[in-house]
Amino acid sequence: LPRRPGHSGRTPLEELQTPSIRREPAALVIGRARAEVFEPADPTLVPDIVFFDIPQHLVYLEAMLCDYALGEHLLLVGNQGVGKNKLADRLLELLGREREYIQLHRDTTVSTLTLSPSLRAGRVVWEDSPLVRAMTYGRVLVVDEADKAPPEVVCVLKALLEDGEILLADGRRFVSSRSRFFSFPR
Repeated sequence: LPRRPGHSGRTPLEELQTPSIRREPAALVIGRARAEVFEPADPTLVPDIVFFDIPQHLVYLEAMLCDYALGEHLLLVGNQGVGKNKLADRLLELLGREREYIQLHRDTTVSTLTLSPSLRAGRVVWEDSPLVRAMTYGRVLVVDEADKAPPEVVCVLKALLEDGEILLADGRRFVSSRSRFFSFPR
């Protein structure tokens, strides 16, 4: 096919310079984005994944790190199976951030957003959910399938992200020191 004058034939994404990943003593640098690296209290909660740093992934990781460094919440939207969780896990792995994970569905309730049942010695025990553990210990919360959750659950999450505070049924109150969800007091 004939090319337009002045057009290289590459996509806009290919036109961008591929960023590189560098670990400095206390920082992660991806392209022009830079953020503090953490020493995790529980290294088993830091994702450890197989990931291939292809140029397109590096461009996305640079944009994600830039937003993260600015204190923004990250919302990854895309079709099923395109690698949204892999990108999030790779960024958390590089930053040394502990991760909590919650998958929402149509039966998720506000109650199960904050408490989760588990079976111990044949008895059902209610424990803090990944959301509460993330706030308690200053971890990153990855919320998967948020679009599947009922409106009241989405409303609670939205209010938490916007206002930076939540009051639990047991009387505990979490208040963010900054607008970043994962920076709740430990």
